[in-house]
Amino acid sequence: MAEYGAHLNQSASSEAPTFFEVIAQESMTSVLRPAMTYALKTIASSHPDNLGWLWRYGDEIYSVMDYVLQNFYLKKYSGTFSEHFYGLKRLSIWTSSSTQINGSPQSTGVADTQSKLTDRQRYYSLLTIVVIPYLKLKLDQYFERLREETGEAVCYVPRRQKFLQHLKRIFVTVYPFLHCTWESIFLCYQLMYMFSSSITHFPLLHWIGLKLQRLSREDILAQTMEGNAFYPPTGQSWLNKLYALPSTLNSLLVKVLANGLPIIVFFLKFLEWWYSSENSHTVAAVTQLPVPPPPPQLQPAQFGVQLPSHPAQCPLCKKVRTNPTALSTSGYVFCYPCIYRHLGQHGCCPVTHLPSTQEQLVRLYINKEN
Repeated sequence: MAEYGAHLNQSASSEAPTFFEVIAQESMTSVLRPAMTYALKTIASSHPDNLGWLWRYGDEIYSVMDYVLQNFYLKKYSGTFSEHFYGLKRLSIWTSSSTQINGSPQSTGVADTQSKLTDRQRYYSLLTIVVIPYLKLKLDQYFERLREETGEAVCYVPRRQKFLQHLKRIFVTVYPFLHCTWESIFLCYQLMYMFSSSITHFPLLHWIGLKLQRLSREDILAQTMEGNAFYPPTGQSWLNKLYALPSTLNSLLVKVLANGLPIIVFFLKFLEWWYSSENSHTVAAVTQLPVPPPPPQLQPAQFGVQLPSHPAQCPLCKKVRTNPTALSTSGYVFCYPCIYRHLGQHGCCPVTHLPSTQEQLVRLYINKEN
């Protein structure tokens, strides 16, 4: 593939990828989650009653798919999907340099044994690639939710819940410092890697004893030969060909992933550039069209909350709205405590069942004098 060719003429001293290469492969990883989240939200919005769970469990669905994808690439190519895309692989930091000649592994089978990750290294890699980012994302979401709750005046809290509320306030106070420390460690590793003071750019990668290295000629040749041999051998009986069908389909799936995912990533990077701030003037020139008319009012879902008889009432509590708040996904107005609590529990509009989050709430100011 084209991503390998840029490194074939590199000397032995340039086995380690540059700082820009490792940042590029990390930026590719950061694009995949928002794209998957948007796709799941679009699918769930089409049939909110039946597919709303896709949006509510979008993080878990992405994590499972990411685990399957990364486990496949780590097992087959000794690197994640983004690392393999940029012609990189994972290698133990304790690998002896005596096993290499002129910057490449010896041709006596060392390339196969040294470059392949062990099961333990692969499991640790999956822990740092999938599990820890998922837990960090959930902590960030929990912090944002608690910060919104602590910013609101609480009417009454039972005595037995005061201790829990106190722990939540401590978490809201301490978590920003923990987050700052976490990001500072990552920044220090990247700066040290930039100035060749560290063999890894990623603290979790250093923790599991791995580093990134460019693919050698032997690695590329082995992967090319393995990728080309996916047809069942000719001259065999139909029974043997039938037994070989699962491996043939698996190899075909590998080729589809290897050629299809880079195209998808390229399309996502193009969209990221198109909607970036640097390209805002181009987007404004192309999309400078008359303002369309407002969309029609969304009707209540079949099993959704029915609208009250008076427009000033909240659809949830059926009382006159206090602190009116609109849900941007559907346009309906509720009491802020009612809709905030409902979104935290169900993750959808109570009237239309459209997937929604607490970040999509819009406070309204109503002048009662008019």
